[in-house]
Amino acid sequence: MKRTQRGATSVRALVVLVTMALVFSVSGCGKKTEVKYPERTVNVIVGWAAGGPTDLVARGLAPLLQAKLGQPFVVTNMAGAAGSVGADNVSKQSPDGYTLLFGSETMSVWQVMGTVPLSYKNFEVAAVVAEAIPALIVPADSPYKDLKELVEDAKKRPEAIKMSTAGPGTVPHVCGLMLSKYLGAKMSFIPFQGGAPAVTAVIGKQVDLTTEMLQTVLPHHKAGKARILATFTNESVAQLQDVPALGEIYPEMKPYLPYGPWFGVLAPKGTPKEVIQRLATAIDECLKDPKWKTHADNIFVRTLNITDPAKISAHLDKWTSDTAWLLYDLGIAKESPEKFGIPKPK
Repeated sequence: MKRTQRGATSVRALVVLVTMALVFSVSGCGKKTEVKYPERTVNVIVGWAAGGPTDLVARGLAPLLQAKLGQPFVVTNMAGAAGSVGADNVSKQSPDGYTLLFGSETMSVWQVMGTVPLSYKNFEVAAVVAEAIPALIVPADSPYKDLKELVEDAKKRPEAIKMSTAGPGTVPHVCGLMLSKYLGAKMSFIPFQGGAPAVTAVIGKQVDLTTEMLQTVLPHHKAGKARILATFTNESVAQLQDVPALGEIYPEMKPYLPYGPWFGVLAPKGTPKEVIQRLATAIDECLKDPKWKTHADNIFVRTLNITDPAKISAHLDKWTSDTAWLLYDLGIAKESPEKFGIPKPK
């Protein structure tokens, strides 16, 4: 009898212990473990040469992220094939958040231009950080006093006016295509190996105009080597009130403006959501830092700070749809956007 009572007592004790273990286990499951990221150096790959818009934005954000997250964020330039060389490299890295891509708008048109079978959708996008402001420039002694004179001449003499670009499908090229499609200013496009040589061609009067990012052309404007006729915005840039916005000159262009390259932080596909969220939160805080505002103003970029996944998709999908279909409709893109599930602009 005593043995039976002892046995029953042991069973009850065991049941109590198991129940307590289950309770603690279940309650523990409800607690979120803080992600310990980063715990070592984070490599940030820029698919363009040093000194360009993408590089300048990346190098302005990297030290702020380093201060915020306590580990080095080292920027490395890996240029080539419209930024795709660096992107391809990052896509093959371990999806752990320690190799990131600082990407830009060319990712939106690689597929339709036949560059590489990659797009931003092959990555996890932590944030869309900012966008740059394109500006249209002519030689300092150009006969065109303002943009309307240039546009009217281009209408009268289709393809007689020469416009240098950073290459097919780039933002400068698309800006010229916009003038052609929406204003009837048809020009002859001369591709160069990047924005800098395209600007040099304007200064050297090899061509009549180009469109390049404001931070690149402003020094030449101030030095009297070239003149800015307009920015691809709806309102004049605060630091350049004497330069009109394209939307002010041609109100019919407002629905397509502002237009400029986007810059974002991306990680290899499959990077844990917790790591992406940690990055997104840190980026959001960095972009609210006065140091970032000063940097953004100095390089003439507009802060976007889009970190919500749904809003990121909406922004990038619209940008891609607008640009890819413009390139295809005007016979520039090699592939139809439909092939890649890119819908027509509404």
